[in-house]
Amino acid sequence: MNRLARWIRGDWQITRWLKKSSPLNLLSKYKIFDNLRRSLFEISTIIAFIYLNIIGILYKKTIYPNILLLSIIVIFPFILEMINKIMFKKEGEQKQKTFTPKITGIQGALYRLVITLACLPYKAYISLKSIVKTIYRMLISKVHLLEWTTSEEAEKQAKTSLASYYNQMSINFLSGIISISLGLLKNNIFAGILGILWISAPLIMWYISKEEKGKKAIEKLNKKEQEYVLEIGRRTWQFFEENLTPENNYLIPDNYQEDRKQKVIPRTSSTNIGLSMLAVISAYDLKYIPLEKAVSLLTKIIETINELPKWNGHLYNWYNIKTKEPLSPRYVSTVDSGNLVGYMYVAKCAMETFLNGTNVPRRHFFIAKR
Repeated sequence: MNRLARWIRGDWQITRWLKKSSPLNLLSKYKIFDNLRRSLFEISTIIAFIYLNIIGILYKKTIYPNILLLSIIVIFPFILEMINKIMFKKEGEQKQKTFTPKITGIQGALYRLVITLACLPYKAYISLKSIVKTIYRMLISKVHLLEWTTSEEAEKQAKTSLASYYNQMSINFLSGIISISLGLLKNNIFAGILGILWISAPLIMWYISKEEKGKKAIEKLNKKEQEYVLEIGRRTWQFFEENLTPENNYLIPDNYQEDRKQKVIPRTSSTNIGLSMLAVISAYDLKYIPLEKAVSLLTKIIETINELPKWNGHLYNWYNIKTKEPLSPRYVSTVDSGNLVGYMYVAKCAMETFLNGTNVPRRHFFIAKR
């Protein structure tokens, strides 16, 4: 919501670009206008709810169908999404396996539908507050127009207790009480349900925002999922195992082509070199290779790094893995060199850990140190 408030303020601060004298083209002006329209949607919906209820009370009109239609307009994008998921699902289509904690498909659309409707009064309040604040600062105070808080800082400052959620979303609680009262007054079940949902919104938002107790990544997966991940890791390692060879001077190729004609691209970068060292360490950690092979591969990679032509001690960005010659045009990348420094430090720490208490030749240790 803090991010949304910042975006709305930004959109309203650039309204002057809508003038005829603005050098922007019609499409750009429409985009600005459309953002302004979006920021007014929840506000307009709440005003419509209030207006319909006033009409219903003063003129004793039945407003239930109108309130229902207004609610459907709010959640219509999610209804369309669910219909699309049901009607246009391709035969044999399978959901991609992922371990990212997200809820998708019909279930995800349904949850977002409920949350959108539940937070309607609070979102309208945030939008109205942002618009009024921006107009005041643009026309009167002329200060704090670029004021904003980073997401990280906002999270640090945020209170996470249930009471703080109800305090922050008090407009939702008040709207819920009014809606329930109107429902009882007019024998409107829908108004009562909507009121209960609005009162429950802070509880819902508090619940879904709670941090999970810390777990090791592997503990979050069941046995079948663990086997799946380890198999993916083994197949990934196979690429490194097949290409970290004397013929390639223990330099990992940047990429390879699998379909049509199998082809390995005979070049590598400093980032790739560092990544190959992490792959060796990970392969040992996952028990794909024994300690001796891991130490041997790391040593050979480091020996190759020492032999590569450099500029003032820095690796060039691209090398031919067969000849170890830098590729033209020769240049040094601060990004790739930074990656390599980080990877080399991890490799050094790993080598020290590997060699403590083992009978691996100590010359490897000195190479890692260097």
